Amino acid sequence: MFKKIVVTSRLDREDAVSLAEKIVQFIREKGLKPILEVQLASKLGEKGVPLDKVDGDLVVVVGGDGTVLWVVHKINGRMPLYVVKVGKVGFFADTIPTKVFTSLEKIFSGKFFYDECLMLKTNLDMPEALNEVRIGTIIPQQMMEISVFVDEVKIAEDRVDAVVVATPVGASAYALSAGANIVDPRVEAFLIAPICPLSSNFKPYIVPSNVKISIKPESKMKYLVLIDGQIQKIFKQPLNIQIWKSEKKTVFLRTEKNFYERLKRRLKTSCVDF
Repeated sequence: MFKKIVVTSRLDREDAVSLAEKIVQFIREKGLKPILEVQLASKLGEKGVPLDKVDGDLVVVVGGDGTVLWVVHKINGRMPLYVVKVGKVGFFADTIPTKVFTSLEKIFSGKFFYDECLMLKTNLDMPEALNEVRIGTIIPQQMMEISVFVDEVKIAEDRVDAVVVATPVGASAYALSAGANIVDPRVEAFLIAPICPLSSNFKPYIVPSNVKISIKPESKMKYLVLIDGQIQKIFKQPLNIQIWKSEKKTVFLRTEKNFYERLKRRLKTSCVDF
């Protein structure tokens, strides 16, 4: 089922790089072809390919959620991902280092299912978001006046630090910290969450995934739009940010239906392996 397996890893931890090297060897022993991401390859003294140019059947990611989001924006939906948790939270991960080879045996034997995650698209010529789109000012201490619309119906008008529009998986990330709800990813919906609204009238909203969300900043200042905490761009007025469901999805491979177990990792105060 999978012949060419791309392997990438966070590079700031020796245990992650070492585990990635063992995974590469495991893939070779299975008679499959490993393709190393170029920076990881350099660490291991091998040849590699940049993620934005690589062609494979599957990407094995060794790292935490930040590494996963970096990979997502590099591969741009071309390949499914299988994630090994080496990080503090690891919400996207399916397995941990002590179970990785047993888990990969299942993957290579076809004993898995596809977890397809919604993404957000904007009219700003920026990449799709797996977690969230954040709109705020470029000066942290400044508030902005905004109006928020769902299918051209105004639902909020307030002064805020920022606004976050999140997917179901993003609901357990920045949006959750901002006071929004947890959303089971089987529910096709998006969240709109204000960051520190001045009044008590602007509450978090859960809206269907087939609507178009419009964010209209009213203040005459520059704005920072942040995609998944990874990609940012500055805009100035006039500005009308439109957000809707992308035709693209990010696909993860999973060996078990463990959303609520993964959610427990996100909610734990102690970041330990499960």
